[in-house]
Amino acid sequence: MIVAISPGKVILLGEHGVVYGKPCLSMAISLKVAVNIEKNKEFTVNSLPLDERRHVYIKKAIDKIWDKEPISITTFSQIPSASGLGSSAAITTACVAALLAIKGKFNLEDVAKTSFEVEYEVQGGASPNDTSVCTYGNAILTWEKKMPGYLWATAKDGREWFVYPVKVHDMKVVIGHTGIKSKTPLLIKKIRRFVEYSSFGRELINEMENLVIEGKKALENRDFVKLGSIMNENHKILHTLGASSKEIEKLRLAALKAGAYGAKLTGAGGGGSIIAIGDNPEKIAEAIEKKKGKAYIVSTAKEGVKILK
Repeated sequence: MIVAISPGKVILLGEHGVVYGKPCLSMAISLKVAVNIEKNKEFTVNSLPLDERRHVYIKKAIDKIWDKEPISITTFSQIPSASGLGSSAAITTACVAALLAIKGKFNLEDVAKTSFEVEYEVQGGASPNDTSVCTYGNAILTWEKKMPGYLWATAKDGREWFVYPVKVHDMKVVIGHTGIKSKTPLLIKKIRRFVEYSSFGRELINEMENLVIEGKKALENRDFVKLGSIMNENHKILHTLGASSKEIEKLRLAALKAGAYGAKLTGAGGGGSIIAIGDNPEKIAEAIEKKKGKAYIVSTAKEGVKILK
């Protein structure tokens, strides 16, 4: 028996732009996923037969890594599915980590790169951001620009990303979950059409790059007022790109009225969740709940994926 535990994530700044090699700032959070693997007579997931449609990320991970006897996989998750909080990335990362650990090949770089391959193939396009932050923990910057100090580099279809560690102090983030599932592959395709066929779309993606770099500095300096302001500007761009929804806007406005410095969608959008930062997270969470959102107050996950034997 082997168990792998992976944190979820929030994207503080730069979602969608990262698909085009632009910088993205993400943080691992205290909501976690666990995957338990044991030998078995057949391949099962949570006591059900392994199903390619129902267990698509797990099946793809097994196909990539596993060439041995049947196994049973049991999953436990604190993260709502399709919420923009890294549910699929955390499950994928934990599953890949456990399978590699059983084969004696566990190391963070291989976990991150293999997990990205799984997500890319399942979603028909992705960036290594989500699986990298679930693997590494803390906070990361994912970017096509090569600079000293990167953790690992990943290339796919002519594009290369570099993953950098980011200094992050303990911080609390309020999550407001809309209860509506985010359809990541569809949103990526929708926004790709906008960006590829519209010069305005490309301008918006380029504008987001500057916001991410400024936001990274604000995060490292613990200037949460400035970070919040940048989050608001980033959300305006994402809204214009078509990633928001009326449910997202309702929770976001509630958070701002409750005193949040900044609030924005996180992840692909179209549903899923918002994130907000401010001096009084409990008050922000209460305002989100009053608007029928599910609120979580989370903190930075200092550890990425880890193995328990």
